[in-house]
Amino acid sequence: MKFGICTYNWEPFSYTPKIYEELATESEALGYDSFFVTDHFLRPHAPKEIKISQNATIEAWTLLSYLAGKTKTIKLGTAVTPMPLRKPELLAKMVASVDILSEGRVILGVGAGWDQPEFEAYGKWYPAGQRVEMTREGIELVRKLWTEEIVNYDGSYYKAKNVICEPKPVQKGGPPIWIGAIHDKMLKLTGDLADGWVPGRAVGATIEHYAYAVPKIKEEMKAIGRKKPLTLGLMGYFVEPTASLALPAIGRIDKAAELIQKYEDLGCEYIAVMFFPVDKFKQMMRSFAKDVMPSFT
Repeated sequence: MKFGICTYNWEPFSYTPKIYEELATESEALGYDSFFVTDHFLRPHAPKEIKISQNATIEAWTLLSYLAGKTKTIKLGTAVTPMPLRKPELLAKMVASVDILSEGRVILGVGAGWDQPEFEAYGKWYPAGQRVEMTREGIELVRKLWTEEIVNYDGSYYKAKNVICEPKPVQKGGPPIWIGAIHDKMLKLTGDLADGWVPGRAVGATIEHYAYAVPKIKEEMKAIGRKKPLTLGLMGYFVEPTASLALPAIGRIDKAAELIQKYEDLGCEYIAVMFFPVDKFKQMMRSFAKDVMPSFT
């Protein structure tokens, strides 16, 4: 079992950007394997009435390029980038650049996206099935751009003509692509194309769903004759025993080892953790590294 840290790219952290450097460098020192940031242009789950401060975000890949220069060994990634919100050609270039700046430490977390107000504000909202197919084509195109000299692509949603993405990422074949999703079509896509699966507990990756989803992914891998291994992961909150939380958490931090063991028994081998309340994020990150991680690593 490996552990990473996941942090929010929205307020209150977005108004104190120095905290990202502090969290990333301390995560590295504490032995966490990765440092993920959420990737939203507007804050998800914000109240329906528009409040400017609640929608303050730092663009995720810009932030990761900054952190690439502040860290040395920890992996850097998104949890997760909504594929239909950026052109694949642009995303491929951005991620390749961060992989170069970090000397090969990037993980590209992707999903089909789900937050309709964000899509309507920064692009266009598409039906669920279409977003899944856009994600599939986007992954295919991104990988071609990372591995081929001159790329031509003729998909239903994305087309590319004589596109060059140079220099290539440091990681051979490009950074690993991890999918964060729980629905059947995305589980199939995970088994087909992904290097990892890192669903969010807050969007439905309960222990019961995990028990359902892992066999579905493995069935798809077997059906297509896939031999390449896939990292099975999870991302989610641990909270103080007395904390209240609007989003579902993995559970209380004093029960973390017991809960993690249940996921590990189902095949989980990688957990990116967040902590609540946010004003105790550092304290809880330290105690998790000291009291929980040694039991699994």
